[in-house]
Amino acid sequence: MVGEFRVRLTVYDIDKIVQAFKEYYGDNLTQAYGRSAYQTSGDVKQADLCAGYQTNDSLFLVYNREGNYLKVYVEPANKKDLNHMKELINRYFKGVTEMLDKKKIKWSKPQATITLEDCPLTGDYKTKVERLKEVFENQREKMFLAPIGMVAATATTAYFNIIDKNDASKDAGKALTSSLEALFGFILLIVLKVVFTPGKRVFTFKI
Repeated sequence: MVGEFRVRLTVYDIDKIVQAFKEYYGDNLTQAYGRSAYQTSGDVKQADLCAGYQTNDSLFLVYNREGNYLKVYVEPANKKDLNHMKELINRYFKGVTEMLDKKKIKWSKPQATITLEDCPLTGDYKTKVERLKEVFENQREKMFLAPIGMVAATATTAYFNIIDKNDASKDAGKALTSSLEALFGFILLIVLKVVFTPGKRVFTFKI
């Protein structure tokens, strides 16, 4: 089981990044690499890495620059516990990004992957802005498309005298009421899902 996460950096200053990891996690690259699966497999050399950290139950290694992405490899002591791997990735993701924030290193586009028996799990992370967009997309039809379509249909049928004008007015009123109800629901969802939902730095994993 292999896990990793990455973030895109606006400006990639390798010296600043290495210094930040040393200050927050210590100069533990050699020790972490020595405990990792890479030590025996030879797939990745220590020279390919720029920082590392280890605890009793896990370690992480930071790759040298890959484009503008800061890429972090995560390895648990128990390589068969998927839930523990998810917890580790989120733990280190939170810690590393908070470190970047304190060092004023701007990051974006977080991604995470866990590969378990050739079955990749991808980690989905949404900011408050992205959650707002999701709520809007889900409510757009109720707020705008359905009421506009109803009003247009009512106006057309009234124009050609297919239905009585009084009935048309009632239908238009229903469309307006429906739109207002959707708008109220949209505002409520924003309050619940965006304003009052803590911005937890966690990935939600899915196949």
